[in-house]
Amino acid sequence: MGLIECASGSSAWRGYEYYLENRVTNLEMIRDNVYSGNVLGSSESSYTTVVDIEHPRKSTCNCPHANGRRVICKHIIALYFTVNPTAAKNYYKDCIEAEKEAEKERAKIEEKVIACVYAMKKKELAATFLEYLFSGSEWQYDRFVREHIGWD
Repeated sequence: MGLIECASGSSAWRGYEYYLENRVTNLEMIRDNVYSGNVLGSSESSYTTVVDIEHPRKSTCNCPHANGRRVICKHIIALYFTVNPTAAKNYYKDCIEAEKEAEKERAKIEEKVIACVYAMKKKELAATFLEYLFSGSEWQYDRFVREHIGWD
């Protein structure tokens, strides 16, 4: 499993953004496939980061999220992408492709939901709507009352 697969989705994406923002400084190759550098964090702190490409869980960062833990944080990902820009390019391409696939899936589900609702009988539709209205979020109920009944 590689560095990106070991990171959370949010750490991978934020690391990609840090890479694009050129937040990595003092990049140094320690040995084959092991690099160190400083990564400027969101609070303007600089974190010491080591990336071990062959053994991702040996990568380290002294940020609050990863310090002393075997966690792949956004700083590690930023350093990795700085060392390997092709991986950054592939990561972005994979994200775009995954988003397109997710959008296609959402569209298919939306079509099924619309078909299901139109196939419901009036009483069944009313009962389902009332169930959602009374058991859903309070703001949904308040909005319905405001828009359809009015506040008295």
